[in-house]
Amino acid sequence: MTTELKNVHLTEHDFEAWEQGILSGTQAEAFLTHTANCPHCGDAWFSYMSCHEEALVEPPAYLTEEITERVHQPDVVIAQKAHTTSKKIQLLLYSLKVGVALAASIYMLFAIDAQMFDQMTQFMLFK
Repeated sequence: MTTELKNVHLTEHDFEAWEQGILSGTQAEAFLTHTANCPHCGDAWFSYMSCHEEALVEPPAYLTEEITERVHQPDVVIAQKAHTTSKKIQLLLYSLKVGVALAASIYMLFAIDAQMFDQMTQFMLFK
C-alpha cells in the first residue's frame, strides 16, 4: 500500500481499500495520518468521497454539539494558537535568512576591488 511510503501520494486503489475496510490497523493509521498531513491527498480523498456519496454515513445529531464544545475548550484553543504562532516564527526566520543572504551578497559585490575585478574578467575572457 502506498500509505507506507511517506513520499508517495495515495492512489484511488488506497481510497477503495479504505472504503471497503480491508486496511489493517497500522495501514489505516498510516492512511489517516497521510491524508491529514498531505494537502494533495486530503483533497483527492475529499474528491473521491464526493463522487461516492453512497459510502458516506450521516453523522449523529449530537456530534455537532460535541465538536462545537470541544473546539472552544482551552487546550484546543491553546494548541491552535501555538500552531499559528509557530507558522509566524517560521516565516520570520525564513525572512531573516533571506535578508542576511541578500546583505552578504551586496557586501561581496561592493567589497571586490577594481584590481580583483580586472583579474576575474581577464580569467573569464581567456578561458
